[in-house]
Formats: sequence, structure tokens, C-alpha cells
Amino acid sequence: MALGVNGYPSQRSLAYDTGLSLSTISNFLTGKPVSYTSFEELCRKLNLDWQEITTSVQVISTTPVYAQIRKKKPNANQFLDWGTAIDISEFYGYSQELTQLQSWILQDGCRVLGLFGMVGVGKTTLATQLAKQIQNQFDYVFWRYVPNVLSFDEMITDMLSLVSNYKESKPNIHRIIHYLRAYRCLIILDDIKIVVDEFDSEYNHIIQVIAKTNHQSCLIFTCRNQPDQISLLENWSSSVRSLRLFGSFKTAFSLIQSKQLLGTEQQKYELCDLYGNNPLKIQIAINAIIKLFNGDISKFLAQNTLLVSYHLHRLLEQQLNCLCDLEKQIIYYLAINWQLTTITDLENILPHISRSHFWQAIERLHSRSLIQEKAGKYTLQPVVMEYVMEQFKPKPV
Repeated sequence: MALGVNGYPSQRSLAYDTGLSLSTISNFLTGKPVSYTSFEELCRKLNLDWQEITTSVQVISTTPVYAQIRKKKPNANQFLDWGTAIDISEFYGYSQELTQLQSWILQDGCRVLGLFGMVGVGKTTLATQLAKQIQNQFDYVFWRYVPNVLSFDEMITDMLSLVSNYKESKPNIHRIIHYLRAYRCLIILDDIKIVVDEFDSEYNHIIQVIAKTNHQSCLIFTCRNQPDQISLLENWSSSVRSLRLFGSFKTAFSLIQSKQLLGTEQQKYELCDLYGNNPLKIQIAINAIIKLFNGDISKFLAQNTLLVSYHLHRLLEQQLNCLCDLEKQIIYYLAINWQLTTITDLENILPHISRSHFWQAIERLHSRSLIQEKAGKYTLQPVVMEYVMEQFKPKPV
């Protein structure tokens, strides 16, 4: 009842809104145990009084094993390989998400954690901050920015050398699992690519092995698209979690404030909203405002276009031009109908498309974080909407 009253048509929509897994949502709604932070968040989202929905049972005072690990003293005998991890001097936004991710790993014993979202949304920054905060709870920390890796085997060799104290130097995933069981290892693989809607087979394999095998370590990876395999694993295993990022207002607003642009608070809020609170897109817009409009936000907004920057145009081109014709049709329809659009609206505008192909296209668009769902309706970010209307307009026959 609480789902419907609060505008959630399904458990999945509540999962997207809270960033929690479907298994956690299901456990909560069926009275099964969930972590304290998840319970608190769901009660808040559904406007529930926890005292009314809990039963009087005797609480056995035992400390979970991962809670014990979380409280232990920093490890003085760590082996660290941070690779080319970015330097974070200041961290803004995503504080709630950071708390949730830390709880999943240290309290719930999550073995695989995926962070997904459009380029520039802050996946790498969040993964780095998370790893820095929990690194003392692990014996080994291994970070790799995947696009810089020469080969998968080279990465596996580097990983195995580290966790074996440089006793092993051949790429062997089975030996890596041995050390993930023997020690607490934190592995971060940043910016894994998806080609033609399929996870790279080698990375897909190691992620599934780490997810399905019992051990005491954790793999964090970031990716623009959420692979189907990860969704399946998450739905059927509590040791796999994922979080989709759609931008951070606090981060975006802090970036604007740092450059002391001319403009009212309302204009700064509007600028954040127009670029979907995406930190990278906000930075690109700020550079354009400084170079072309002398730092005056009002002059920029008066142009009535969000695509003044060639850098931003190229960024959107990379994200959107790889779409198939059906996906472009759907996203163009969403762009010209700027109000929230329902599934029924989309089906009616494309009656000649088979339902199977239609739903596959919707799933792919959603996995790429190009469309956002709110209470069963879909919409686009304003900057994405403007690009689509400019570039995807059907050509006259």
C-alpha cells in the first residue's frame, strides 16, 4: 500500500529512487532482515513509522562479522597499488550514497559493487573517495583505470603479484580467488567499457567469478552502462550491489561557486538543473560562460541554447550517436514531448515496432542512463534533449 500511496508503481521504481538493490527492497517489503541504514531510508521514503511496522521480538545482541571488521584498528601492514587513481583534495555531494556504499561493503559483506552513470557524473570520484575511506579495513588495495591497461592478462598479473607479495607472476584467476579468501583485498576497476551492449568477456568473467565465489574481499567497478549480467546477479545475490548516479546538485553548485560567476542564486540553480547536475558538463558550461560571456550567467542563459561549447557537443555526440535507429526514434519522441511521457505514450507512437524490440530498446536506453524514470514516466535531461532535437530530427522524405 505504501508503494502506491507514495507514487511508486513497482518495487523496481523504488529501487531506482533509493539506489538500493531489488533484493533489499523485496526483503524489506516481505519482513526479512535488511541493514539498519536501508531500513531507515525505506521508512523515510515510504513515510512509514518504524514502530508501527515492526513486531516485538527479542533482539539478540551479536555483532556481525563485517561490523567487527569495520571497527578494527587501521592495518599497518598494508600493500597498496593505487595505479593512476585520481587525487581528491575536496569531495562534494553524494554523502548519502557514500554512507550507503560503505555500509554495503563493511556491514553487509558485498563482494561486487558496480557504479553506473553517464560520463562526467562522478563515478570515478565517488569510487575513489569510497576506497580512500575504507582502505584501512583491507590488507591489499589494487586500483586500475581500465582504458590505460595494455592487456587483461597484464592487469591480472599485476593484481596477483600484489596479493601474493610478489611470489606469483602468471595470470591465474583461480590463484587470485585463493588470495581473496586468505586476505581482505579491495579491488577497484575504473571505467570498464561495454561494446555492442555486451560486457567484455574477460572482465565479465572475473566479475562473475568474484561475485559468485565465497571470500572476504570486494571488487568495485565503474561503467557507463549497467550490463544485464550484473542486474541478474544483483537480483539473485545479496553479495552483488549496484548504484546508478544521475548527478549531484551539491557538487555542481560548489563548482559554480568556486569560480565566482556573475548571477543570482536562482540562475545558478537553473544552470545546475539544465545540465543535470553533471559535474563534467557543469565544468564545460562554466568554461564557456567565462570565455564567451565574461562570467555572466544571465548572458549565457539569454542565448537559449545549452550547446555553445564544442567540447560538450563532442561529449554528447560520443554518448548518443552510437544508438540504433529505434533508440533514436524513442529518444527523439521524448525530446519533443518535454513533459514526462508514459510507456503507453511511447508504444502508441511506434505501433509498427514489435513489442520485443521496443522493450529491448527501452532497456538499453535505461542501462545507458540516457532516460530517467519517475513514477513510471520517462524524461531526458535538458542538455540531452536539446542535442537530440538538433541532431536526430527526422529527415523529410
